[in-house]
Amino acid sequence: MKQWFRFIFSRAFVRTVLRLGIAWLVLVGGLWIYLKVYTQPGSTRVMPSLEGVTFQEASEELASLGLIPVHLDSIYNRNGRPYQVIDQVPPATSKIKAGRKVYLTTYRSSPPFEKLGVEEGQDPGIARIILENKGFEVEEVLEPNVALVGRVIRMEDDRGQTLNAETRRPKGTKVILVAGTTTRELVGVPNLRGLTLKEARAALLEAKLSVGLVEFAESVEDASDSARAKVLEQHLAPTSEQAVPAGTEMDLYLGLRWDRGRTELD
Repeated sequence: MKQWFRFIFSRAFVRTVLRLGIAWLVLVGGLWIYLKVYTQPGSTRVMPSLEGVTFQEASEELASLGLIPVHLDSIYNRNGRPYQVIDQVPPATSKIKAGRKVYLTTYRSSPPFEKLGVEEGQDPGIARIILENKGFEVEEVLEPNVALVGRVIRMEDDRGQTLNAETRRPKGTKVILVAGTTTRELVGVPNLRGLTLKEARAALLEAKLSVGLVEFAESVEDASDSARAKVLEQHLAPTSEQAVPAGTEMDLYLGLRWDRGRTELD
């Protein structure tokens, strides 16, 4: 017992207790200072409403409050003002401390590209829904076509360029949806020999006919050859008389030179 009391009141024990006490005070004091600085009770801000202003204007206002703007995302709307803020996190009137990040969503400055995704032969009503859901402006046009009555024949842009299912265009672009229709009108058959496929399509469209099966000679090996190839044969004989129903399809055989082994379309 005497040894225990001697140990308690020894200098070594007293120094150990003092050291532990000082360490505890430093730890508690440091923790109090850290919490005081981190929480910054005097720096609380009321979050302003930023919807409707531009990202630049929102950034300047947030900077004046000691907040950090972050461009989180952008959404396309053809009627929206580019870079206009449409959403914010935290929302308006929220209490937020200085130095915190504020996430902003704006309208895009340019429309994103979308694949058309409409195939020849689809129902025009379904095709319209597909295109409009992707953000395209759709105009429907009827064209005589015996084989594709009530079906999509093709798609065009406002310059008359033919589009396909894999074509990508910016949202908001006008797409002309050409659908087949019946008619009792009789038309003549133009002479397409010597024309390129592009020229033949235009001539058939003007004559109220449509392109059917297109076949190329063996000499046509790539896309460049296809563009230069010319009509060698057509399965309907040319006539100026009103001989065939409007919308009849014309099969074509094209090549770079006359193929002596081929005299007619199969």
